[in-house]
Amino acid sequence: MDDEMGVLTVYATADPRDKSASPAWRLAVGNALGAVRNGAADDGDKERRAAVLERLDRLQPEIETVLDAGESGVGRALFAPVSRDEVHTLTVQMPLDDCAVLQRRPYLRPLAGALTFGAPAGVLAVSHEGVRVIDLRFGVAREVTRLAFELDTDDWRSMRAPASAAQTGTPSRAAGQVDRFDRRVEDHLQRYLSSLRPRITEIADEQGWESVAVTGDRRLIDVVRRGLESSPSRRDVVLLDRVAESLSAPEVAALVRPELDEARRRRCRALAEQAREAALAGGLGTTGLSDTLGAFREHRVAHLVLDGTRELRGQRAPDGRYYPHGELPPGESPAAMAEEPDLGERMIELGFTSGAEVTLLPPEAAAVLAEEDGVAALLRW
Repeated sequence: MDDEMGVLTVYATADPRDKSASPAWRLAVGNALGAVRNGAADDGDKERRAAVLERLDRLQPEIETVLDAGESGVGRALFAPVSRDEVHTLTVQMPLDDCAVLQRRPYLRPLAGALTFGAPAGVLAVSHEGVRVIDLRFGVAREVTRLAFELDTDDWRSMRAPASAAQTGTPSRAAGQVDRFDRRVEDHLQRYLSSLRPRITEIADEQGWESVAVTGDRRLIDVVRRGLESSPSRRDVVLLDRVAESLSAPEVAALVRPELDEARRRRCRALAEQAREAALAGGLGTTGLSDTLGAFREHRVAHLVLDGTRELRGQRAPDGRYYPHGELPPGESPAAMAEEPDLGERMIELGFTSGAEVTLLPPEAAAVLAEEDGVAALLRW
């Protein structure tokens, strides 16, 4: 989506805890929209000024829907070009931001953050009934399937304690029979869980899970873990020694969220370290604004890694390519360069439009790139 007149982007995070008539998040977005309107009113281009103000007026019903506390969805977003009547909205069950921005293209940084911390993950709730498979993405929990453990014990009757055992004075024999029966059930269950490893790996690959939480009795989850960790896919596995079989899908999501969030933070840090080490070794990595922008100009970036809070400024050449301050493309003069106030946003755009992955680093992971402008990349070649 690109519009020379501008694209209005609105993000809102509805806080269910704020029950006031004028929630703080709604006031924040309203103030941001007021700033957009004031900026348009001060625009020296009369045609653009009139178009933006008229479009803002016509978008009021859609904006009110985004800001309606009664609507579903924690995070809401609206994208609307000024020159066309189209309006795009989305909702996710996780925080986004509270802002309104008018620029040539949609403002994508909040979505990039949601892709980092709302990335697809899985939960395997292991119990004596089998494995319950739950998909988590962007705050929504959905049960994918149940892999039920079914066992025919009709031929095992001789292993059960006879009903008259306690009355015939042979309690130790009865207890031994029960123990053998339980051990045999446990043995079959573990074999069944082992047999599920290829199927579970297949589901994880199909769903695109970067992380998997396995919950249940320690002896059982270890069996499942070994299958996931032997998979060639690079995937984080988190173990929780808690039985979650009886919980609803949203309750399971709430149970595993802290551990999955921590796994994602570790993954972000490892990614930043990987890119930095590759750059230092002269391999397929870059660090710093200059080298990373150079890699974008050569269409080499496979994965952009960016400090989510760092402000980066630079300049844009007449051909639309971006450079840090102090660098010029061959044959261009400083007068030909236009100021670019948000190079981080521009790199996010470049990443998405070129098919690269984009990861916004939380503060603890961003510290790895503190001396490299808060930016790095893994390269295609």
